Amino acid sequence: MGTPGTPTTTAARLAAATASTGLSAAELGVARMYDIPHTSGCAGTAGTLREVEVLVKDLQRVGGETTGFGSPAHEEVADEHDSTVRSLLATGASLVGASVTAEYGATVYTEPDLVGGGPGPVNPVDPRMTTGGSSSGAAVAVARGIVDIAHANDGGGSIRVPAAAVGLPGLKPAHRVFGSGAASRALPNPAAQGFIARDLTLTARAYDLASTTPVRPGLRLGMSTVPFHGDPGQAGPTAVDPRIATATTASAALLVTHPQVSGVVPVDAPYPVERFAVFSRIMAARCAGLPDPLGPMPGWLKEQGRALAASDIEDAAASLRVLPGDIERAWPEVDVVVTPTLACAPPPVGAFSSLALAGSHRLDFLAQTAWTPWATLWNLTGWAALSVPLVAAAPGQWPVSVHLGAVGDRVDAATLLALGAHLQDAVARMIGSGDADASWFTVAEPGNIESLRYRPVVAGHTHGHSHDH
Repeated sequence: MGTPGTPTTTAARLAAATASTGLSAAELGVARMYDIPHTSGCAGTAGTLREVEVLVKDLQRVGGETTGFGSPAHEEVADEHDSTVRSLLATGASLVGASVTAEYGATVYTEPDLVGGGPGPVNPVDPRMTTGGSSSGAAVAVARGIVDIAHANDGGGSIRVPAAAVGLPGLKPAHRVFGSGAASRALPNPAAQGFIARDLTLTARAYDLASTTPVRPGLRLGMSTVPFHGDPGQAGPTAVDPRIATATTASAALLVTHPQVSGVVPVDAPYPVERFAVFSRIMAARCAGLPDPLGPMPGWLKEQGRALAASDIEDAAASLRVLPGDIERAWPEVDVVVTPTLACAPPPVGAFSSLALAGSHRLDFLAQTAWTPWATLWNLTGWAALSVPLVAAAPGQWPVSVHLGAVGDRVDAATLLALGAHLQDAVARMIGSGDADASWFTVAEPGNIESLRYRPVVAGHTHGHSHDH
């Protein structure tokens, strides 16, 4: 893989990128390189990623290597591979290093400076823009050509958000939210393991899916540009950049040109905004045991988790168990729901973290939710979802991404990839024929999170600050 004439190893690509950009390895998405690559050790391993060099997200334990969990304060040398790493090795991949991540994967932005970790990944589209999180190192390393495929995981959009932030596709596969047997009594797990890859074809290879798949006839689409998630204290749904809403609406129309798609209908949010508290409680509960010292948001989430009563967690888990059925009943006539991936272009670095640093942790959480108010539904249900950029990224031109989310098991990940490929081809044909301009599908400046109206409204006015309780 790779472009002819470019270095073939990750180490060589990293060295070339460092020399050409003047950026550090961390700014290019790489937390550390391993002295010796890790492989399965089995001669002739025939996995789908055989001999492909892959970066591992710096939340996983690779035997004999340092794992930092997004902060120098938590660095430790692993005694053995964890289960995710063993699964990666079974694909035949060669694990050559670790990618930068948000601390404990707890935020949709990645700013290691907050915890003394030096600079974070720099967005190749526009260095002013955040790279999202928490798998931002993986996304940036792929976007910069350091690797073609990087391991990532997604517990609230952490594959799809950073992929969209740098103009790449991002697939969250279907996954189990609840375990089986004794494991079924454990905390629900909204996170799926996966990859970020250079394009849809490589994404299919990473997940061992057919790069082309037939789409069954009569596929039904739903479409919404109204945010699903927010805070009950807000006056109404948070806002969406009109350019992104327009591009998403156009995308739904273009998807109907697929010969197997029967039509598209508008859909409403499948549950009241109060239901989103389920996710915030489960996330806080999963952070309750994080070790100190912690940065601003992981520390706040830990406090929130430790303050939850056992009954709060049990109620949230019970609500989560019935959520998929509730959504399927709310959306009985659609197989795939089309929404934006992000409510505005990636905002400036520091836009979110400045809130937490000022003591407004809850506002930080609400701002992150307002920026990504759709993706988490597919973590809560475990259903497959794909973020796909409408055009190729170019310096200074951030490409709008749309989100294709499966409803139940009515379609699979391979079908989402096929729809994503059709959409990209349809947009390219429109631009090539002169019927559209690429600028219709791009944004040239960082997003403004204040335009998303995420601040709660109380007694007729908007809170400017929130010191959380």
